[in-house]
Amino acid sequence: MPPPDDEQDPDWQMTVNLLAIVAVLALLGLGFWLLRELNESRKAQDCLSSGQRSCRQIRTL
Repeated sequence: MPPPDDEQDPDWQMTVNLLAIVAVLALLGLGFWLLRELNESRKAQDCLSSGQRSCRQIRTL
């Protein structure tokens, strides 16, 4: 006989909780990356609108 609906398997519950934590961390990481990209884009736009020609930085290793 299966358990009632209000009782769930603790292993399944832990798996679902871990998946939820991974999903939240992934969303936070994507949000942080997006904010950094938008900030860099804003800085580039500000530089270009001020009339400067050397706005783009060249990254060296």
